Amino acid sequence: MDRPTGVADAAVRVGLVAEPGLLRTLVVAVLTATPGFETVGECDPDQDAVATVAAGRPDLVLVDLDAVDDLTVLTGRLHARLPDCAVVGLTARRTARTLRRALRGRVRGVIAKDVPPEELVEQLRAVADGQRMIDPQAALAALDAAVNPLTEREQEVAVAAARGLPDRQIAAQLHLAPGTVRNHVSALLRKTGGRNRWEAVQRAQDAGWI
Repeated sequence: MDRPTGVADAAVRVGLVAEPGLLRTLVVAVLTATPGFETVGECDPDQDAVATVAAGRPDLVLVDLDAVDDLTVLTGRLHARLPDCAVVGLTARRTARTLRRALRGRVRGVIAKDVPPEELVEQLRAVADGQRMIDPQAALAALDAAVNPLTEREQEVAVAAARGLPDRQIAAQLHLAPGTVRNHVSALLRKTGGRNRWEAVQRAQDAGWI
């Protein structure tokens, strides 16, 4: 990371992309209370996250992976605006899919949401110093997962179905036709052997495919 020359103790500037609520409030509170860190912008993923966060010229951008639908687009735009900025993901889903998705988005770190505040700070410092930090449980899930037979789009449909969304809402969220969503659900049933979408989603989760 391109830190100011000769300013080793300069505060790490952190932007935050997360939904309003407890997580965002707690992260901001922890960083505000920690010497060596400065929060320079926060916004909801549904807003123009790139413009809002980039305005603060952060060294790191913390992104709630569980709240962002198209991570690759978001991180691609961030890296285009801020080439030296590291993106760090926060997640409650320590799965192989979460890790694969983060790596495709060139995320420098994946941190679990339930880590203690001091561990969050330690890992952010490590990323700011140029290291890569990956949650161990997510890494193990990626190693243990069988070869994933689901396409990326089928995984996205399965994740949306796991949240209980109906086909039309999934279609609107993923910019697909309802018939295309039904085809992906049929493929999910076939590849998992599930008798219905709920069982198929559960089997995909148990296998580490989503």
